[in-house]
Amino acid sequence: MARLAERFGTPLYVYSRAALLGRLQRLRTAFGAAAHICYAVKANSNLSLLAAVHAAGAGFDLVSGGELRRLQAAGVPTAGSVFAGVAKEAWEIEAAVRAGILFFNVESERELPLLAAAGAAAGQRVRVALRLNPDVDAGTHAYISTGKKENKFGIALDRAGAVVEAIARERSLQLVGYHVHLGSQLRQVDPYVAALQRVTAFADGAAVRREGVTHYDLGGGFGIGYGTGDALDVDAVAQALLPTLRERGWTPVVEPGRYLVGDAGILVTTVLGEKHQGATEFVLVDAAMNDLMRPALYQAVHAIVPVGPAAPTERTVDVVGPVCETGDFLARGRSLPQCRTGDLLAVLAAGAYGASMASNYNSRRRPAEVLVSGATASLVRRRESFEQLFANEVDLHETFHP
Repeated sequence: MARLAERFGTPLYVYSRAALLGRLQRLRTAFGAAAHICYAVKANSNLSLLAAVHAAGAGFDLVSGGELRRLQAAGVPTAGSVFAGVAKEAWEIEAAVRAGILFFNVESERELPLLAAAGAAAGQRVRVALRLNPDVDAGTHAYISTGKKENKFGIALDRAGAVVEAIARERSLQLVGYHVHLGSQLRQVDPYVAALQRVTAFADGAAVRREGVTHYDLGGGFGIGYGTGDALDVDAVAQALLPTLRERGWTPVVEPGRYLVGDAGILVTTVLGEKHQGATEFVLVDAAMNDLMRPALYQAVHAIVPVGPAAPTERTVDVVGPVCETGDFLARGRSLPQCRTGDLLAVLAAGAYGASMASNYNSRRRPAEVLVSGATASLVRRRESFEQLFANEVDLHETFHP
């Protein structure tokens, strides 16, 4: 790791191909060969990672037209993709129809005329799955809860029947399944079971709700440990759901993101020095909230360990970065060995929602990214240059007189 930091600088994201593909295989073993596994691109959209999961047999879960363009840029097929998102735009729908995706996850009635128009223009029936909001509390952070009635996602069960009937009346649309995503970082099986029970009860309420249905998209949200708890038992989830799905002839669709790539990535950062303020000892590092937003945004806890030999004694410190915000921290009240300027620290379980949520706040350049495959390490994203930061702001020569 020290050699990678010396070669590519820090902050630096490092990913393990073996860890990524190992998690994918575990899901495949749990849910069976018939399951359709769609990697959630939003977790980490690096082109090389997209190519790696495609080569291992996965499709993709998309939430924007930009993510669709990423698949195309990575040179991977789009036919195994599902497309969710609560506010899809017409151009995104049209592009996904042209790309021949597996199906759209419909989040509201407003999408139906857009989908129907795109299907009519393409001369084909657009395959859709209705995203239901089952009002199931998954017991996760409020910002990553998506399956409760107060969340913006999906369609409430008491309104969903009318939406199914509207789909059935539209010749350009074809209902092929139901979709439920309860949120992120779920660690219990029960919410998945409760959601499926509510969906099957809904489907049994009328024949039109079952006709042509072949898929059940149970979403993702599979929790990982982050060093503070247990990961979700995906085998138990599969064992709880598969008997019902097989009985109905519904193919399971699974949308792992964090579960695949979270533990497969770390963020390497260099210690810049220390600072004592009041009763707090701060370790100053060159990574910041713009590089890894999760601690500031979700109060997320990531394990942090020294790279290389560590001092025998530990003390309680806050690990903070250079960004001009009190919320700029990677850890608070953390026990770490004594650090010296130039030491390297590794922030673990940083492969998901790290690089994909990074920003240029404080005009900071987003980190480089490296993919390790066995004994080989490949640079899969260059560190941004300052010229790239400013490129869209200079020499435009465009004026507008309203």
